[in-house]
Amino acid sequence: MKDMALAIIITLSLVLGAAVVLICGKGNFKGMIALLLMLWAGDFLFLYAKFVVGDPFLTSIIYLPAMILVGIPVIGLIIIVVKSNGGKDSEKIVRAIVFSITMTIIIVFVPSLKSEGKFKLYQNDFYAVSDAVFQAYDDGKVSVGDHFSSWSSNTSDLENTDSVFSSNEIVKKMEKLKQSAGVYGYDFVDKDVIYFSFGAVFQSISGIAISRNGKDLSTDETLESQPYDGVPTYRYIMDGVYHFTDGL
Repeated sequence: MKDMALAIIITLSLVLGAAVVLICGKGNFKGMIALLLMLWAGDFLFLYAKFVVGDPFLTSIIYLPAMILVGIPVIGLIIIVVKSNGGKDSEKIVRAIVFSITMTIIIVFVPSLKSEGKFKLYQNDFYAVSDAVFQAYDDGKVSVGDHFSSWSSNTSDLENTDSVFSSNEIVKKMEKLKQSAGVYGYDFVDKDVIYFSFGAVFQSISGIAISRNGKDLSTDETLESQPYDGVPTYRYIMDGVYHFTDGL
């Protein structure tokens, strides 16, 4: 899925570039190729950060060079528009620049993937991890209240995840969910509920909650373990899957 998302944004970047060349004309394009290449590089980084990178910290790091790559050529392209003399070729150049800047504005302000989007994109991995944790509980290897960190093999009550799961593939999927979907931790809050946490923002935490055995968090919010200090709220996504928020 991550490779597919990357392929899509590469294709989109190439399509946008081809459209600008067609609008502008090859001869006129050569005079501003450096600025447009910088602009397209910035557009690509914004798309990559929003739809491929899951880690919020890494996303924020990518935004900085993306803004620089976008800001510098936008200024240069606006100067070209201002200095245009109104001739036939100038009209083509202006149209191409306006198109490029408009698409960049759309890319910058388009929202990144929300929790529901992340879940649907990596749905099989979410289910594989939740099934493995539930099975580990049924086998007596996991207790309610255990916490799994996606960046570490350590848990609160267990020596390492290798002793919990029968396959290292599950540990790899946990790492994949961290890198691609932004999942920072896993809380086994109930014998029938597991939290996939995306991290805290302003003392609140959110993520995906997956339940089993017909436990409906929309109507039954009681949990055996309360890992955070607030009152959890749930928004239904699909059967057995909810977006949760908790904390202050």
